[in-house]
Amino acid sequence: MKSLELVIVQLEEVKRLIVIDRVPQLRLAHILLDSAVELIMHRMVRSELNDERYPFEQLENLRRIATGTDALIRRERERLGADRIQAEIKKLEGSVTSNTKRRRINREFNIKIDYLIERNKLPAGLGPVLKKLHEYRNETYHRDEHRIEVLRPAVLIYFDAACTVLEQYEPGAMILSDSLGPELTQFQQGLPRSSGVFELPRQAAQQLRIEVGLDLESVRSALREHLLGRLTDLQELLDYIEESATARNVIPGDAIRMLQIDDDDWEAILKVEVMRSRPVPYSMDDLTSWLARATALEDMTEKHALFTEFAAIEDCFEDIEKRAREAVWKIDERANMR
Repeated sequence: MKSLELVIVQLEEVKRLIVIDRVPQLRLAHILLDSAVELIMHRMVRSELNDERYPFEQLENLRRIATGTDALIRRERERLGADRIQAEIKKLEGSVTSNTKRRRINREFNIKIDYLIERNKLPAGLGPVLKKLHEYRNETYHRDEHRIEVLRPAVLIYFDAACTVLEQYEPGAMILSDSLGPELTQFQQGLPRSSGVFELPRQAAQQLRIEVGLDLESVRSALREHLLGRLTDLQELLDYIEESATARNVIPGDAIRMLQIDDDDWEAILKVEVMRSRPVPYSMDDLTSWLARATALEDMTEKHALFTEFAAIEDCFEDIEKRAREAVWKIDERANMR
C-alpha cells in the first residue's frame, strides 16, 4: 500500500498544479507525471522479470556448467552431456530475457515501454505517446527548453496516459496499513477491505481521470493550431532566405533544399545546379503535406492516435525549422554589420 501511495500522492499533486495553470507549475506537473509513469513501469518490469526467476537461474547455472573448469563442474558436465546442456541452454534462452536486455530495460525509459508492450502489459498505442512526452520532459528538465505553447495540452495528455498506465498496474500482495494519507484512502471507499486493495490502482485511475478530465476538442484544437502556426512561420522563413539569396537564379524550393546540404559539401554550396542535384529527405512538397496533415488533426477522435500524429509531424520538420531560424539569424547579422 505504501508503494502505491507514493504514486497516488504524485498524481494528486499534479492535479493541484494543473488547476494553478501557470508555466512553472505545469512544467513541474510534467516532471512529476514522467516520474510517476517511470516508477509504475519499473515495478511492472520487476514483476515480469521476477516471474522468469526460476528459468533464468536455471539458464545461468547451465552456462556455468558448460564453461566451468572446476573439477566438480567438469564432472557435472560429463554426467549431463555437453550436447544436452547446449540444447537446454538454447531452449531457455528463447524463454527468458537476456542479461543485456535486462540492463537496457533498467536504464532506458523507451526500452521499458517496448518490453511492457511486448508482454501485453501496456496498450501498443500508448507507446509513441509516452516516448514523445518523455522527450519533452528531458528537454525541460535537462536542457531548460520549455514547449510553453503546448505545455498545458501535453500535461493533460500525459495525465490521462499516466492513468492508463496505473490501470494496467497489478501491485500483487499489498500490506494493509492504517497510517496511509487521505490521497490514497479516499479511493478505498466501496472496496472490500480484504480483496479490494487489488482494485485500488484501477479505481484510483478512473476517478483521477474524471476529476482532471481530457477535453479532447480543446486539446486537439491547441495541437492543430500550434503546428499550423509553426509551419506557416517556416514557410515565411524559407521565403525570406530565398529573397535574401545573392544568386540570381534562385527558384522556389531552393531554400529548403539548401538547409539540408552537408556543411562540408562545398561544391553544392557554391553551385546552385549541383545543390539541386543532391538527394535530400524533404522538399516543398513535404511542407505542403505537413500542412495538410496538421489540418487533418481536426478529424481525429482517438486521443493516442491524435498525439502520435502530432508528434510525428513535429519530428519531420523540427530540424529544418531550427536550421531555417539559424540561417535567417545569420542573414540579419550580415545585414546589420553593413
